[in-house]
Amino acid sequence: MKWTEEAERMMGKAPGFVRRMIRKKAETEAKAQKLDIIDAAFLNALHEKGKSKDHAARGFPVPKETNDPLHDAFDKKFGIHVGMFDGEELSGDPADHFFQALEKPAERAGASEPAMAYIHIPFCCTRCLFCGFYSEATEPEAILSYTDALALEIRQTADAVRSTGRKLHAVYFGGGTPTDLSADELSLLVKTVRRELPLSDDCEITIEGRLYNFDDTKVEAVLAAGANRFSFGVQSFDTEIRQKMGRKLSREEVIDRLNRIAELAEPYRAAVVIDLIYGLPGQTETEWIDSIDCAANETKIHGLDLYQINLIPSTPLFQQKDTLPPMADLREQGTLFSKGRKRMIEHGFDRLSIAHWGRDDRERNRYNLWNKRGIDCLALGAGAGGRWGNVRFFQQSDVKLYKQIVSKGRKPIASATEIPTFGKSTATMIGQLEQQQLDIQTLENPEAYRPMLEQWEKAGLIEIGEPCCLTEAGEFWVVNLQQLISEKTQNPSQTTNNK
Repeated sequence: MKWTEEAERMMGKAPGFVRRMIRKKAETEAKAQKLDIIDAAFLNALHEKGKSKDHAARGFPVPKETNDPLHDAFDKKFGIHVGMFDGEELSGDPADHFFQALEKPAERAGASEPAMAYIHIPFCCTRCLFCGFYSEATEPEAILSYTDALALEIRQTADAVRSTGRKLHAVYFGGGTPTDLSADELSLLVKTVRRELPLSDDCEITIEGRLYNFDDTKVEAVLAAGANRFSFGVQSFDTEIRQKMGRKLSREEVIDRLNRIAELAEPYRAAVVIDLIYGLPGQTETEWIDSIDCAANETKIHGLDLYQINLIPSTPLFQQKDTLPPMADLREQGTLFSKGRKRMIEHGFDRLSIAHWGRDDRERNRYNLWNKRGIDCLALGAGAGGRWGNVRFFQQSDVKLYKQIVSKGRKPIASATEIPTFGKSTATMIGQLEQQQLDIQTLENPEAYRPMLEQWEKAGLIEIGEPCCLTEAGEFWVVNLQQLISEKTQNPSQTTNNK
């Protein structure tokens, strides 16, 4: 399928994490229409068609009153991420809007309000079956030139950030797989962040990645440069399940590597955190609990995140699902969530958010939690997304174009969208729900929300109080509650939808 240059430029403006999905959808639709060329007009028409369908689908059903809310409160989950509101794309140069946003005083608490940065490393040596994030193939020469361009972008952005008077309290290197970079490349980037950006004294600097090929030299390099948190996607300690999902290391190798990294991190009091996923193909309840027990009893990690598997159409897992062992259905996932939650409490972990647990105080989970709350966040790197004030930004996701723009001394912002006026209130509510509570007194006209909350209590999802607290069932269905509160915040006078 041929794409015109203008169409490719439009794709470069798409958020990195959905770029592959948009391309596949466009080519599938073009083939259905027997087209050989995709141009800008075709993409615009496809975008408008998608918006119409999205708007028509809104009006989420309320939870059902049932004796088993964990399994039966809803028929399905409404989505994965909440809070990406429609907004008006701003005209003119998106980079101008970025610098103008930095020049405006912080809306919440001036210079004392914390901010963050997300830095995207768009390379992976392999792609796991379940992964829907934007990445390029790992090639040493491409990575080297990208690292130089990224360090240059950080330096070029630093003065404008310092002029705000704000401090960055969390910096997150995500991907892709940041640990695919060499020790020197990782060290360069972390040192550049430390030297150029205005960081708080206790800034959380996270390196996300995989254990495979993350050797002692790399670990020591990033620790010496100033990183203080590692986040690894383990997913499962079962060797067979890991290999089916595209992971390379065995159970024993994962345990040994985690403990070695924790040993190296100890003098720096750096946190080592891992992800586990429930609902994977072929995964049983016994295996799920065994993975949690293994993490708690056989490793020296400081934090553990428990995620539900999400079947995203753009992933290899979606394409291969019929050839793999069966995955847990939604009812089974509810059971796995409950069992995992109980096990984490038994192991003495502290609850930081719906999915995140900490073993000790060095695991703070700042970036993930504050991202849900809509805290201002710089976007750095190809395909990165962020927000500042009332504007959301996405960076150029085409690596080649990204490097060209940076080399000319320009900020590689591809799109700038004004966040609607209700965005702040919605982000506040989403962030509260992420911490298993909801305080409607922080909103304007709180009484408008009371009928909805009373219905949620009847459905067994919350206990009304000051603040309201989620039940176990409410925690499992939190994404639906976040969607409902988001819809209500946009239209406070709207009555409950009983579809």
